[in-house]
Amino acid sequence: MDKDRLKYLLERYVADVSTLKETRELFEWIKELKDDTLLKEKIREIWAAQEYEEELPGIDWNTIYAKITHTPQIGQRRIWPRVWAAATVVALLSAGGYFVFNERAERSLASIEKARPVNELAPGGDRAVLTLANGNQIILDSADNGTLTQQGNINIIKSDDGRLSYSLLKDSPGEVLYNTISTPRGGNYQIVLADGSKVWLNAASSLRFPVSFAGDKRTVMLSGEGYFEIAHDSEKPFTVSVNGVEVYVLGTHFNINAYPEEEMVKTTLLEGSVKVNKDGASKTIRPGEQAAIANNDNAVDPAIDVRRVNVDAVVAWKNGRFVFNGDNIQSVMRQLERWYDAEVSYEDDVTNEEFVGVINRSRYDDISDILEMMEKTGAVSFAVKGRHITVMPFKK
Repeated sequence: MDKDRLKYLLERYVADVSTLKETRELFEWIKELKDDTLLKEKIREIWAAQEYEEELPGIDWNTIYAKITHTPQIGQRRIWPRVWAAATVVALLSAGGYFVFNERAERSLASIEKARPVNELAPGGDRAVLTLANGNQIILDSADNGTLTQQGNINIIKSDDGRLSYSLLKDSPGEVLYNTISTPRGGNYQIVLADGSKVWLNAASSLRFPVSFAGDKRTVMLSGEGYFEIAHDSEKPFTVSVNGVEVYVLGTHFNINAYPEEEMVKTTLLEGSVKVNKDGASKTIRPGEQAAIANNDNAVDPAIDVRRVNVDAVVAWKNGRFVFNGDNIQSVMRQLERWYDAEVSYEDDVTNEEFVGVINRSRYDDISDILEMMEKTGAVSFAVKGRHITVMPFKK
């Protein structure tokens, strides 16, 4: 097979538009290969052409092929080892993500097979409820675009792209009124505050804020997780209050993760400068740094731990991805259960090993696809009943 034909077949397969005849032609050719050089070269080209933002960590193509040496069973059909090896790499490209298992500092590639969707645990989307100052509520995902209502001297508008924004009607202070926007498990939402600051809320989160900012400061209250792009105003510093932690900013981009089930309140800075304060202790962090504080109002030690982190991984949720970077199974499942509105329990002693992976949050119609990828690592097994997921040690 010449190079152009191989490239054509691979691209068709990756795009999920190849015919049965083309698929058979591709894998029959792979089965007869004596040298994988050309195949690897074309797969590299296709990966590079995808222009993904993330890079595969430590990919060694020779190691990938060497490690996948077993001959798995699918039903009663046996797959040739070389076909399986190539299918694993090609499926990696076509599945919109990858998942690997970090064991003894050695990363092995997990094969990806799309499971038949059951649509019981579907992914989240733009879902939120806006609670007005008078207690009335607006379900934003079902509300029509345009002006929703008026609060004081502010018009509340749902734009065509689904964002919520607050537009000043007249330049007068008016009465200070507070609104709260809340996302359910399986929901997220974006809001533009009256000062032009933008906030993205992750699942199971809420933001309480004034409809317009009066006086010499801007203060909002966060629960859960939010990403902030603050409009600069040197006359009015911006403060986010969350679980006893105060984050002070002028104009900057940062993320706060403060879910009650997480051990730490984490503030991660992408741009600008912020000061994090807890019970008199304070630290100023710079871009690329994260300030972590014990997530407990009664914590004896208010120490603020500052470290360098991968900011792209921290804000991956805002860009529609899960990024696991050395997360244990409990951390992985907390993120999945919030996005898929699932309930998770554990049976026996599950693995303490770490998971590394990138997954497109909107790619899969059902959580079963992701759970199957994780099972392919040989680290864990899952049982799903309705909305409940049981995590167990791996069962062969």
